[in-house]
Amino acid sequence: MKSYPDSPATASMVDSFDLRCPVVTPMSDDGSIDLDGLATLVDHFVSSGIDGLVPCGTTGEFSALTDEERRAVLETTVDAVDGRVPVMAGVGGTAVGEVRRYISEAEAVGADSVLVVPTYFGGQSSADGNEAFFRAVLDDSPLPAYLYNIPQTVGQQLQVDVVAELAEHDSVVGIKDSSGDLTYFGDLIRRTPHDFEVHQGWDAAYLPSLAMGADGGVNALSHVYPDALREAADAVAEGDLERARRHQRETIDPAFEFCRDHGFAPSMKAALAHQGRIDSRAVRPPQDSLDSQALDELGTVLD
Repeated sequence: MKSYPDSPATASMVDSFDLRCPVVTPMSDDGSIDLDGLATLVDHFVSSGIDGLVPCGTTGEFSALTDEERRAVLETTVDAVDGRVPVMAGVGGTAVGEVRRYISEAEAVGADSVLVVPTYFGGQSSADGNEAFFRAVLDDSPLPAYLYNIPQTVGQQLQVDVVAELAEHDSVVGIKDSSGDLTYFGDLIRRTPHDFEVHQGWDAAYLPSLAMGADGGVNALSHVYPDALREAADAVAEGDLERARRHQRETIDPAFEFCRDHGFAPSMKAALAHQGRIDSRAVRPPQDSLDSQALDELGTVLD
């Protein structure tokens, strides 16, 4: 069970909080991957104080990329980072052999860790089935691994009992939870060892997760609001909850609600294009670029 110093508890939890960005995959208007744009974007994120990058995740549209494109995105990210921050490679897949191959490729291009999602399409798996999948994927893994709970896209919740068991696995070092369920998040913190990292991936739960003792966040809004996210964490560490609430209510929540309504990859790409960080807001099917009405709404949110 995790344990924390008695005082000052909140500050000790937040001081080491890691903010990581689940990087979009820039594309040209014709749908091809813009690797030069990705390299420029990665350098911007690192310069902005982001603590780590997560390419080929959900916001990176991993399911719309070919295997060759995945590797190119990973290679470009690792090369552009040049050792300045860790790279956590998304290796989502449904077949054990496929995911093990993605992990091997991530290790070959120089990634520091991997993010592994439960199997999808088959519906809710038993606890034993989920544990067996992760053990088969991660036994003898060359890289440390983070579990990824995102039931709204995978179709199942990764059971806390399974996470607690896998937390003892040599290769498993943490979890990204994008469920938005704070009871579940609290159970993860309570049921896992102190050195097991619990990261929040649902930006609307950012502030309460800080107070609960999150080790980090992998937050889509870090694409455009790294300062607000960092300042909210600093405010919690300093005991200034009203300032932290203001960042959550006035900046994080409106932008997150927009992303939830319009899709994270389309919204973040449109926001980055609005800022002049990427040349195109193109996404691949089944994602859809924002229409003119949504773009006007996004401009209001950003401004």
